[in-house]
Amino acid sequence: MPLPIMPLDNFLSLSTDEQVEKLKQWKMDYTLKDIRDAWGFKHSAQYYMLLKKLRIYERVVNKSDKFSPEQLLSSRSGADGYITSPYVSSQYSAPADQFGYELNSTLSGPELADKLERLAHFLKGEHKAVTIKLSITAASPLAESGNE
Repeated sequence: MPLPIMPLDNFLSLSTDEQVEKLKQWKMDYTLKDIRDAWGFKHSAQYYMLLKKLRIYERVVNKSDKFSPEQLLSSRSGADGYITSPYVSSQYSAPADQFGYELNSTLSGPELADKLERLAHFLKGEHKAVTIKLSITAASPLAESGNE
């Protein structure tokens, strides 16, 4: 019989080794969606960022399942509209409790709303101050048609 997924608050009270062991067991018995639902996470990014904050990400996530910030904010038309933060470069890695995202792209209103909504869900888990620079302007008709 599978080990039931415990509430998030109970999980957070466990030692690091116990957290890793529980997650490894749950990953064999459940899907990521099952774990997300049990913990009230709407997006997988919230789960992966929790693992990074707890500093157990490398011990729990399979190499083929690795999450990167590009997956959260990459454009549907490709990653060319995404500018990496200094930490996303392969030469550097962000300290475990820091993150950085930049988006420089022309998107439709619904596409941008979707990206901002996903980012908002992620930020609901952040309890420290966050600095943001945001500029939204209407694209020129030339940019909208793709005839740049």
